[in-house]
Amino acid sequence: MPDYSNHPNAEHILRDGWRLFQQKGFLGVSIDDICLSCNITKPTLYYYFKNKENLFIEILLGKLEGFHVVIGQGGSLEERLVRISNVMLGSFEKDYSYLVRDLAHIKSVEGAARVRDAFSDEMVSPMVNLMQSAADRGEIRGDARFNAHLFMGIVESYIARAEDYMLDNDALSQKIVDFFIKGAR
Repeated sequence: MPDYSNHPNAEHILRDGWRLFQQKGFLGVSIDDICLSCNITKPTLYYYFKNKENLFIEILLGKLEGFHVVIGQGGSLEERLVRISNVMLGSFEKDYSYLVRDLAHIKSVEGAARVRDAFSDEMVSPMVNLMQSAADRGEIRGDARFNAHLFMGIVESYIARAEDYMLDNDALSQKIVDFFIKGAR
């Protein structure tokens, strides 16, 4: 992903585009919506991004970037899972499954593959490795890939729901991890 940190307009487009795509989905957002939200012209948007699809891909790649670093940070399994949950809960306004489903609307095979590869490299593979290490140490049991997907699915189902339980993301993350590790005994 290109570095947009020295380009305030591009950062604004990415930030507002992310918000709009989360609210309306890929098909529900138009270039006009993004330009209106950012108070920019279409030529300004097209200076940084080829089209809406390119913008969507760059946003998703940017949101996935760095998850592997969070997953790889040290600590006990519980501490690491709480940290991962907290980052996931704080990174999305809505569950991310619909954003993944929106990849079906991406015409660029290469662009969709880049997002799928980033999802695998940044989230799934590091989570599988974490779960396998925990299983090897006897901290959890079961298939590492299944456990990784189960944990991410549990967290995803609580995205934007902390207030429903009168909790902040930290407290909700702790509850999720407690349930994942200890079960509902």
